[in-house]
Amino acid sequence: MSPRPPRADTAPTRFFGLMKASTVFLAAALLMQGITAGQLLSGDASRQLHHATGGVVSVAMVLQIIAALLVWRAGHGSARYLAVSVLLFVLIGVQFVVGSSGNLAVHVPLGVALFGAGTVLVAQVWSTRPAD
Repeated sequence: MSPRPPRADTAPTRFFGLMKASTVFLAAALLMQGITAGQLLSGDASRQLHHATGGVVSVAMVLQIIAALLVWRAGHGSARYLAVSVLLFVLIGVQFVVGSSGNLAVHVPLGVALFGAGTVLVAQVWSTRPAD
């Protein structure tokens, strides 16, 4: 008899701790981007800081994809976290391009949406219980 598959609200324990940590790191990096963007828009000369935290977001996003990939492939978990992570990666790439072009009308709302999506990902991952 084969083992029962985990319920929809559970996940394999292997690598899931890494997934939890990477989602928090990503959300924190996105929050820092928002804070430095607010400083930049209010007239502070923090363009370099906003640019530097963009690099932190990139690192956090790569770690998030690695964690999601490990949970899916090595941990035999759901691929939904990987799909969401890849979508966030693409949108962050778009965000970098739009920000570099100076199009604030798209850059600012997309940044807010990215932070919201990162927060939702944290909530989904942290509300998933490890499988028995």
